[in-house]
Amino acid sequence: MQFLSRLLSLITSPFSIPKPCTFEGYISKRIGRVHWIVRTHHSFFIPFLEQIKGATSDALLTNPIFRRHRYKKMGEFEITHENEKETYLVKIYNYPHLSQKIKQLFKRTRGFNEFYTTYLAAMRGVPVEVPVACGERKYIFTKESYVIIRKIKDSCSMREYLLGGRVLKERRDVLKKFGELAKHVYESGVRQDAFSLDNFLVYSGETGSKKVILIDFEMVSIQTRGLKDKLRVWYLAKLNREKGFPNTDRLRFLLSYTNGDFIRCKKLAWRIKELTVRIQKKDAKKASRLCVRENRTFGIFKSDEFLGYYRKKYTPVMLVTLLNSLEETIKGVFCINHFQILHLKEHADPRYNYRNVTQVWMKANALFALKIDVPVPAGIFIRRHPALQREAFLISQIPDNCISLSQYSDFYSNENYVSSLLRFAEQVSPFGVFSKDLRPQDILIHEHGKQHPTYYLGNYTSFRINRHSLQKNKSINTNIIKRLLQT
Repeated sequence: MQFLSRLLSLITSPFSIPKPCTFEGYISKRIGRVHWIVRTHHSFFIPFLEQIKGATSDALLTNPIFRRHRYKKMGEFEITHENEKETYLVKIYNYPHLSQKIKQLFKRTRGFNEFYTTYLAAMRGVPVEVPVACGERKYIFTKESYVIIRKIKDSCSMREYLLGGRVLKERRDVLKKFGELAKHVYESGVRQDAFSLDNFLVYSGETGSKKVILIDFEMVSIQTRGLKDKLRVWYLAKLNREKGFPNTDRLRFLLSYTNGDFIRCKKLAWRIKELTVRIQKKDAKKASRLCVRENRTFGIFKSDEFLGYYRKKYTPVMLVTLLNSLEETIKGVFCINHFQILHLKEHADPRYNYRNVTQVWMKANALFALKIDVPVPAGIFIRRHPALQREAFLISQIPDNCISLSQYSDFYSNENYVSSLLRFAEQVSPFGVFSKDLRPQDILIHEHGKQHPTYYLGNYTSFRINRHSLQKNKSINTNIIKRLLQT
């Protein structure tokens, strides 16, 4: 009976947000069918909340922000108060399906959960930007939930900050604060599954010094105790796998995280490195499966002449135009406008056989997900031809001024190029080994003037991902490269 009465009260209640007295410094306000809790210092905000009407709330989104999530909208709007103009960010979560609406009866809405976890983190001393308002529009079922946050002026994500040219002294200070904040976040019991450089904000404080805060609490939960050591290393490994984080900055961050304990820092770095490889292999396996399904990154192309998969970054019209420009020839590899097209036939080399078309496409995306330097896999197409001979085409984008190792006549006389190739073999060794029949035309060289060249694995089938240790793979790859250079 208690369960039925609880369920009935949830369904008939006009709102499910707890009383504002639960949250220090907040007041309650109901506008129409929307129940709001608003920070006391932002009580002037209440008249503007009346702009939220209907399911689209277009009146509030004066500056919409594109988001891939179809059940979420974001936008910015400005409010002038006491001759000062402030910009606010609003997130609107929709619940269009009946199953989603029923779920909201038994758990918090995404909007309130983001507000609540941010509030709890702030109560535990974690530097965050607490939302100024949170609301739910409910009648029998929850239809929408809202979160409004003040946008900090002249701020940028940690990723943007590290990519920009900064003064060394300031950069060191920011990385020191970044490491201290990460440690404080873990000790406070904050679990953020999307732990990345984009979820930390850098801005100038009132004194002029830089401040670092934690943002984006969509995928956050709060524990009563601090995180276990194993989970902390897991999150640090997720942070370590990202690009745009130079090795020198990683070391400074880790030294700050370990309070300057160099011995502990070194041991932790090895654990993070090993776990990062495991995470990357897991992500690569997931990417190889997703590339043959229609999702956010990949699409399925169907026409009277071609059938296949493609990366949505490239339009299918452009890819098919490349295929139509090919002339009838027996060549297996074509290069057109910085695109490489691999021709797979029915009775060809087993590595380039038509029967292996799906496996080649999956392997290409797995290597790309591992962040190994390979041509970007753009799409794979099967030609619907009336003849018995079946064929497919794998299209990939290569950098400018790339040539194969077999075409570089002065390569063997340049010791720097040879040593760079051996370093490339070392870089890919954590993930797997080269094929034993690796050929010079399978490796591409990209020159940077006087700098060391970049090497790309031009043939996706010439590399095999395995579970062996770095030392074992490195020994095998070094021997394969040395044998390649001798031939």
